[in-house]
Amino acid sequence: MKRLSVLLLSLLCACTTTKHVSSRDALYSNEQEWKVKIRDGWLSAKTIAFGPYTTSSRKNGVTDAMAVSFIKDPKNPFSFYTTGNDERILVQTMNTNLVAFSSRPLPTLFNGISQDTPIYYTLINGSGNDPLKRWEMVLRTSSYMELNDNKPAGILRSPTTDIRITAHNRFGKVNSYEKICYEFQYRGQPVAAVMPGENPRVWVSKDTDAATAKTLAAAIAALLLK
Repeated sequence: MKRLSVLLLSLLCACTTTKHVSSRDALYSNEQEWKVKIRDGWLSAKTIAFGPYTTSSRKNGVTDAMAVSFIKDPKNPFSFYTTGNDERILVQTMNTNLVAFSSRPLPTLFNGISQDTPIYYTLINGSGNDPLKRWEMVLRTSSYMELNDNKPAGILRSPTTDIRITAHNRFGKVNSYEKICYEFQYRGQPVAAVMPGENPRVWVSKDTDAATAKTLAAAIAALLLK
């Protein structure tokens, strides 16, 4: 009886472990990967198509200064549109430092780091069904060790919803910035991921609701065009 109890306990642990691993690995399946195509011709500006979405070309400068007025000295600002699934969403991005958010609450992952820490900031306009609901993405650079362990790197949030962003190098070499992949996690579950760079890849969970998928697509586009 004792041996039987040990065996049952081992099987239970094994099943639990398998479920935990598959919940993350399932996102990176072929079925959930979106094909990415870069269009960058001699006579045309760079655009990127991924899954059902396409970006416009980048437009340098700040498009809506009032919306990002808390950032006093934005660096390398640009904007573009993400279109697809009957949407045309304005996306604005810029580089700044953590000090710009001194009057704005941020997740604990930003606690205890220098106010000079570089931040990649993205403001995403609302979709057609909810035009007043804006989202912002706040992302910092991860260290080698953080990438090795898929540690939190930022947040994608609206006034009512938080989506955590982690960063890892599982497709590259350990202790390197090779093939960095950003993973979006909602309620503890990975729902999308993007690997920018020369050979970009995108994954979006089929279980993601349509409204959230549109916002994720805009955030992914901002990282692809970064």
